[in-house]
Amino acid sequence: MPFFSPEFCESRCPVCTRARRGHRLARMLQKIEMALTGGACPWGRARQKAYGVRPDQQRTDLTTKAQRH
Repeated sequence: MPFFSPEFCESRCPVCTRARRGHRLARMLQKIEMALTGGACPWGRARQKAYGVRPDQQRTDLTTKAQRH
């Protein structure tokens, strides 16, 4: 697994996963992080490159699967 794997941001990052679920403090921390780093941390950039969505956004392919079930 590459060091800056998009999977870390997607499923293991304590800030990003909570922010995408809507936790207020995590969303605030993520906004500060994105402002300071110019868009995202290296794992967030890898996620954006791999899945085409920013670290603060849900992946649409996952939400449509959840709606079907």
